[in-house]
Amino acid sequence: MQLDALMANEYLGLRLKTTTQTTRMRRPVSTVAPTELIEPTAFLQGNELVTLAGIAMNFQDSRTWDAYVERLAQVPVAGIVFNSGIAHEVVPAGLVDAGNKYDVPVLEVSPPVNLLQVHRLVNDTLQAENSAILRTSLELADACAELEARGTTVLELLEQIRSVVGGEVGLVDSQGRMVASRPSAMAWQLPTARTAGHASEVTEHVRHLNPVRGRGQFAIAVRSPKSAAALDALLGPVGSIVSLHLNSTAEQYGEANDRMRALVEQLRQPHGDTLRYTTKLMRAAGFDTRKSTVLVTVRTGTDIYDAWRMRLQFADLLPVLGISESGGYLFVIGQDFDQGSVTGAVVHLLSEIAPRRPAIVTEPLLGLGSIRAAMLASPQQLERVTGPTVARRFDLPSVLATALTTDGIEQALRFLRPLNAHDNETNSELMQTLRAYLDADGSPTKTAATLFIHRNSLSYRLNRIGELLGVSLHTLEGKTACTVALAVGDMHGSDAGAANR
Repeated sequence: MQLDALMANEYLGLRLKTTTQTTRMRRPVSTVAPTELIEPTAFLQGNELVTLAGIAMNFQDSRTWDAYVERLAQVPVAGIVFNSGIAHEVVPAGLVDAGNKYDVPVLEVSPPVNLLQVHRLVNDTLQAENSAILRTSLELADACAELEARGTTVLELLEQIRSVVGGEVGLVDSQGRMVASRPSAMAWQLPTARTAGHASEVTEHVRHLNPVRGRGQFAIAVRSPKSAAALDALLGPVGSIVSLHLNSTAEQYGEANDRMRALVEQLRQPHGDTLRYTTKLMRAAGFDTRKSTVLVTVRTGTDIYDAWRMRLQFADLLPVLGISESGGYLFVIGQDFDQGSVTGAVVHLLSEIAPRRPAIVTEPLLGLGSIRAAMLASPQQLERVTGPTVARRFDLPSVLATALTTDGIEQALRFLRPLNAHDNETNSELMQTLRAYLDADGSPTKTAATLFIHRNSLSYRLNRIGELLGVSLHTLEGKTACTVALAVGDMHGSDAGAANR
């Protein structure tokens, strides 16, 4: 119930005595608080409609009324209803002035209407509203329970909640980070303590959920025009359904983790076991080798629950989904998606939830060979991006992932061993110099500036590198050979790939 609805009741004939803004009159009323105490704030919790006749308030000093209203504004109360014609012929001017000063609406009721009639109407209205909220909350819980029984995602549950409470709805972890939300662009910060004397048409409310096994405490965060009391009542029953879903998802993630890890480790081998064995691992992880597949590669975060949170966020876009961490990277494999829009949708989602986090998203892939090549190439592509990016269709890592045999990989690694051995023996920086030189596209000026060395020192190092590797870095062929060898070393985790990066 709101003050403007109370004012609209012709039967009560209430009169607004303060110059209160329309938005302030829309603050909801939580209950009626009849009191003649000069200091009632110890018994108030917020948004009460304080009613009084001023029987024990026969003072004329406006400062006393000012202090009285100031204390009520700090609670804050929804408003004050003063019954004139009993102890005071009219509403005291000091009360009206203080109401204007602290933005607390002051309403007058006068004979033949009295405060008992106001109390009855407010209480009856609140009781009817509470009954309606309870009925709606149970209907919402039933709808979400049906979704959960059919197999749903956390995003579908949040959308169902949003359809009832309005505004924005999100799932927030114990650190205040948004895990999933509807709409997806919802931004959230933990609500601060309420500011006295300020009303808002939008309520920010947090409903804490039961702890998720091994995943910590979560909460449903809502930004809605409904009151905090109404939101808390609406979210009570459905919160149990969301907690059940999160626990179920965490349990399924744990069971599938070993199968997904085995598949990723197999696909990260350039020439793993037989095609039949790889197909078997893929089926065990829940994927169909005949369907199109999307691969997302993200650098591993510091949060140990990062992979599980990402599973929740991707569940809507990728109905068949697997996530695993390997070698400092988080690999997401998905199927049964919308072919025409999946890549753009995944990039858009990542841009909303982590815009500065490097990520590589492939176009739909067909066949185990394409998946393996993308899984080998994507970590190298990730080194050169600063945010969510669509994978390049053709580049050096992709070529190497599909073209090199085991012997070819060994030859490339053997090519770089003299350089590694020299650096280890002499504590020099020739590998770092080679990388900087190739990253600068063979420009001596840029390389020297990057390494903070003189051009003569760089020239000596480049000549020494050429002697050790048996190539000339002044030729395209020599630069190409070194570029390919370093890419192979990066891709297969050799000393060359780990050194001086």
